[in-house]
Amino acid sequence: MRKNLLLILTVLTFLSCGNKTNESIYKTKSGEYASKSGKFIADFPVKPNYTAIDNQMGLDKFQIHLFRSALNPQKIFTVEYYDYPEYMSNSITDEQLYTQGVTNFSNKMAEAFELEFQESIEQHGLKGQYFVLNPKRNVLEKGIKGHIQGKLFRKGNRIYTITYIGLDDNNVDAFMKSFRLIK
Repeated sequence: MRKNLLLILTVLTFLSCGNKTNESIYKTKSGEYASKSGKFIADFPVKPNYTAIDNQMGLDKFQIHLFRSALNPQKIFTVEYYDYPEYMSNSITDEQLYTQGVTNFSNKMAEAFELEFQESIEQHGLKGQYFVLNPKRNVLEKGIKGHIQGKLFRKGNRIYTITYIGLDDNNVDAFMKSFRLIK
């Protein structure tokens, strides 16, 4: 009896641990990857790793949820999301949020990259912002090549950032165009 109870508890423990992993990221029947907790699907070229990063803005604490897939160090595919506190989210328009988001991203990359292009977009029913950053001259002179493509979307108080950083690759368009929310 004790052995059976121990076996049942062990099986239940493994099953509950497995469900948490599946919530982070799982492969769909179509071959894309999805996140139940993130409520999105994207066509990563290989299974992404998931990381949660604690962050703080003023007194408000929140987590950044990061899904990253790399074909090699020069080809990185990323989806990240975080939930703004509702009072902050309600006080800013989508356009203001996208402008600030692109500016913040560009400033983080300003040593090596400069904003080349940005435009409003709609993808799978989501309105957002598309942007491209290209390497600066000093980086090109060192022989470093590549670019950054990004998209920002907002659904309620959740902000999604989809980026590709690296050299040209055949998987980029499929990845960037595939991002959508799970209904």
